[in-house]
Amino acid sequence: MQWTKNIHQQLHVFAAHCALENDSERSELLLEYISSHEKKMARVIRQFEDNGNSNALNTYCRHFYEKTAIPIHLTGEHPFEKMDTDEIAIATLEYHKNIVGLFEYLQNCSSAPSVTEFLSNILSLEEAEKRLLARNMKQIDDL
Repeated sequence: MQWTKNIHQQLHVFAAHCALENDSERSELLLEYISSHEKKMARVIRQFEDNGNSNALNTYCRHFYEKTAIPIHLTGEHPFEKMDTDEIAIATLEYHKNIVGLFEYLQNCSSAPSVTEFLSNILSLEEAEKRLLARNMKQIDDL
């Protein structure tokens, strides 16, 4: 949960920073939207994290992290600064694809009904938000 919250928080920071650095007005609008969306998602995931069910998932997460490495860049180094809107959208959706993949993996590993329900709720939220993000990014790109 902390990893997911951190991914959303870092995407928020990257997008906000890169919106100021990008020369394209459309890219700036897209990055501002992504920043706002990711900030909201970090808050939502923090609420799930506060429920306390996430501690049981740490062992499974370590196995997932060993198989899947998601590159995170430092503020000021993120390639969003030089990307066009299509590239920004693809990169952002790739992060979300990996987040959804984590929760699918955890759900498949879980045998406890309460943990499975917890993961199902998070997975549903992440998938719905990924679709919303994709739709809204497309609308911004169409401007």
